[in-house]
Amino acid sequence: MQSRTISADHARIVAQTGGVIGVWPPGSIFPTIDAMAVGMAQLVDVVGIDHVGLGSDMRGLTGPSVLPSYRSFPLLAQALLARGFSPQDAAKILGGNYARVFAATVG
Repeated sequence: MQSRTISADHARIVAQTGGVIGVWPPGSIFPTIDAMAVGMAQLVDVVGIDHVGLGSDMRGLTGPSVLPSYRSFPLLAQALLARGFSPQDAAKILGGNYARVFAATVG
């Protein structure tokens, strides 16, 4: 188990507070960017689109990342769109939800 993995119940509690759950990109969980998009879609099914984000902090990974650099983000955006997310919903996952929480927190 990765050090930042949480249960579906824990994710629901975070969502109930208005928070965002970041999906972390370890290659041991998501061997491809498409697999990561599937995992994000599964979390959206659990907590809703307004509570899922990209956990882009690479510190603490014990192995390779499915996103080897931040230059890979457009590939994740493409994978989310291919999974059926609208451009607006993909934008929420890729930073918009964090921006909403930041604005609500600091004004």
